[in-house]
Amino acid sequence: MINGDNNLSLFDRIYYFIQCVVNHKKGSNFYLKSLSPKLSIKNLETDKLSPSRLLCDAFWNTIDFKFLEKQLHAKLNIIDLGCGKGAYGNFIKKLADKSFDSYTGLDIYKDKKFPSYFKHIKSKAEDAYKFINKDNNFIMSQSALEHIESDFDAIKKITMVLIKKKKPFIQIHMVPASCSLWLYLWHGWRQYSKSNLSFYAEKLIYDFPINVSLVPLGSKNTFWVHFKNITLPYYTDKKIRRNGWYNQKGVNDKILRSVLLDLNCNREKMNSFWAFIISSKSIELHFKNQIEKKIIL
Repeated sequence: MINGDNNLSLFDRIYYFIQCVVNHKKGSNFYLKSLSPKLSIKNLETDKLSPSRLLCDAFWNTIDFKFLEKQLHAKLNIIDLGCGKGAYGNFIKKLADKSFDSYTGLDIYKDKKFPSYFKHIKSKAEDAYKFINKDNNFIMSQSALEHIESDFDAIKKITMVLIKKKKPFIQIHMVPASCSLWLYLWHGWRQYSKSNLSFYAEKLIYDFPINVSLVPLGSKNTFWVHFKNITLPYYTDKKIRRNGWYNQKGVNDKILRSVLLDLNCNREKMNSFWAFIISSKSIELHFKNQIEKKIIL
């Protein structure tokens, strides 16, 4: 397999696209439940964020962390795979408020801006299972699994350790959907189709007594705004590539409008991201002011 994060020759770039398109078709027809939360960007920072990142933040913003604490029978003790600067530590801490207990970032390097008041583990995600302690009950990742070569093995080992603890737990992995190939182009090892994630779910449920579900994020409006105002300018204009796509006049307003249009589409077509949710049998993720329902497409 080719990793799109590397410097690629023209042949490798073409092969990468073929590799990804073929992979999108692989997987399973296993029934994987989709959830339809009513997302909100209320009180979120919206400046200089791509549509998919803003949609992901809206998803995190809508989780009922207080109810989750009750289901976990404990406050949230988080490990963040591929944590980067650790920004999601502060973000989740703010959202979870009194339900938050601890945050540990895990990555192959430690960013200089990683907060000193959070714990950091320098490691590959494939070895994350070795660092799960008795209190950890929430494993998360934001745009990280696609950069992990053995992504399923990492998830499976983490799930195995959490099951052995015999305590309630949840994992939430935010991953790029198939359409993201055309938005991010050469990026990571893969994107994820529903059949890909259904295959993962089928194998996990076969081995472990767990719940697995999905939330699709985004639709056609956010797709085209990203493609026209981020993807094309970045690869055709050196000035924008140097100074940042967000410095284009009016682009932030266009992104915000597209997000508002797609905020609650939750359609499994042209979505840019998925929230892939794995949890103990006793846990069903709840959202603020929202009764979960199954999407029928």
